Amino acid sequence: MRKGYLVLVTLLMGAFSFAQSKSSKIASVMKAYHDYNMFDGAVLVAENGKVVYKGAFGLANREWNIPNTTSTKFMLGSISKPLTATLVLIQVQKGLLSLDSTVDSYLPEFKNNPAAKVTIRQLLAHTSGMPNYDVISDFFPRISRQKYTRGEYVKIYIDLPLAFKPGTQYAYSSWGYFTLGYIMERVTGKSYSDLMTQDIFEKAGMHNSGSYYHTQIVPNRATGYDYSFGGFTSADFRDQTNTMGTGDIYSTVEDMFKFHLALSNYTLLNKELTDQMFTPGIVPARYGFGWFNQPFKYTATDSVASNFHLGMTEGFISFMRRIPSTNSMVVILCNSSPTDFFGITSNLLKVLYNVPVRVKQPVHKRVETLIGTVGAGKAVDAYKIMKFDTARYYIDWISMNFLAQQLYDLKRYEEARIIAENNVAEFPNRDLVMVTMGNIYLALGRKSDAIRFYKKTLEITPTYEEARNRLRELGKAE
Repeated sequence: MRKGYLVLVTLLMGAFSFAQSKSSKIASVMKAYHDYNMFDGAVLVAENGKVVYKGAFGLANREWNIPNTTSTKFMLGSISKPLTATLVLIQVQKGLLSLDSTVDSYLPEFKNNPAAKVTIRQLLAHTSGMPNYDVISDFFPRISRQKYTRGEYVKIYIDLPLAFKPGTQYAYSSWGYFTLGYIMERVTGKSYSDLMTQDIFEKAGMHNSGSYYHTQIVPNRATGYDYSFGGFTSADFRDQTNTMGTGDIYSTVEDMFKFHLALSNYTLLNKELTDQMFTPGIVPARYGFGWFNQPFKYTATDSVASNFHLGMTEGFISFMRRIPSTNSMVVILCNSSPTDFFGITSNLLKVLYNVPVRVKQPVHKRVETLIGTVGAGKAVDAYKIMKFDTARYYIDWISMNFLAQQLYDLKRYEEARIIAENNVAEFPNRDLVMVTMGNIYLALGRKSDAIRFYKKTLEITPTYEEARNRLRELGKAE
């Protein structure tokens, strides 16, 4: 008996120290990202349904020097979409909605409009053909700041043509998810906020989550910041009335873990609907209902099925990835933008698979500093040297594109051109890089060059609505 007891204790201590080892490795990875000014926020990593690590870094509020904690509430941005998709499927489970019913059967004002016969299923999977808000060139400086009733906001996009025949292609549409929220409000007679609270937050025990509106006082909610050229600035304003169903939810890392468990345990949805949610859709996105369902590669040859979503809204970035086979997940909620969300979360999950992780210095951070000290041209020269030093540096194409976009937003168009032209050469298969280049050339009055890059964008992604819209405005509709 004594011998068996000692064996059991030894095994338990071994398992405990192993878990501790993973926890300490994750903590080291996150500290490195924070030290590189790549992360301010909260993080949680779970394996086999248990929390392996949770921690927080940086400041929730820079004016008052208040630190982030694992209980800090962050805006989720588009991670609200998995929650909205779950809420829709709950209404399907109740018999209040049908996946194959059309928009106009719930919202009569859509009759005789382009999206009238789009189905709930197609809205959930981003195969509706409905455009995204980036088809309106001044959406962010004008429309996103204004308050609208649901009906007023729908009028902004109700008459816009579809990008393709519904169900035939994939194209991400936040307006599609706003429409889903509006349908649920109409069918249930409840507000989206109340419905989310009653059907998801209360049932999953997510007591620190809610639907945000800017006049609310939400205890422990972080302030959003942008990091640009060596310093932080307060994020721009957006009225959250126009992000209902698409990006208006706030939450904590602990509540998002509870959401993960509620999906894993079928607390919210039955197995049939859960399986449909996580069934990969049209390639390459493989978007199911509210989730990208793509393999996670933890080595060059090994991968595992996963579900993930990214969220970006003013001053906040979030990312969540689930590994169903091991009931594992990682979530980062960040209140400083931009950051390498794919790189951070991938490295955290690699720790769970005992893959060695070394956080290298991000090239874009060095380029960012050099733009301010020696100019964009010399910054690009330094980039061309650093990219070969793979032992010390790594390159994140999204963050490099963001540098060009920041310079564009600051109307530093010539510097933006230098960075964007380098990006085009380095990342020739990225549609976002091409459309950013087009926008910069257009701002510089180089219309023919702008048209060339909008067309390059469409060669990569034929459904890229911003590029289509710019060409239409320039009289070169594709």
